[in-house]
Amino acid sequence: MKRAIILGSSAAVILIVAYLWPTFGASSMENGSTRGLMCIAGHCCCARRVDAVALNGSPERVTLDPDQFVGPAKQAYQVAEKSPTLLAQLHCYCGCDRVYGHQNLLDCYRGDHGSKCEICIGEALMAEQLSEQGSPVEQIRDSLRRHYAGEN
Repeated sequence: MKRAIILGSSAAVILIVAYLWPTFGASSMENGSTRGLMCIAGHCCCARRVDAVALNGSPERVTLDPDQFVGPAKQAYQVAEKSPTLLAQLHCYCGCDRVYGHQNLLDCYRGDHGSKCEICIGEALMAEQLSEQGSPVEQIRDSLRRHYAGEN
């Protein structure tokens, strides 16, 4: 009887932990959403849902308004606004993950960091170009890694 109670209790605890793991076991981002657990070399490269975080009171905006910027920075913010799901799947190689806690390239465009960083701008514009050419996300990741990882 004691053995059955212990085994039943253990099974219940395992099920509860397995159920709650995504809530408490995943890393937390600045905006409160969680990132996936499948990461390579410390860089999250898995697709995740992009939550529409209100930056200016508008629930649909996940980036700063591109019209605040000019030139290549404006183009990069336009890419982020148009393709947030793509940028959320890409790592930024400028080092902002260590300095600002960014989890992906989209995080660079939630604030003004993306407007001041040539690497962030270059990655967003390259990602857009490759995406428009029909490249899959994995190929875009590899291209960005080859081009920018050496600079980080």
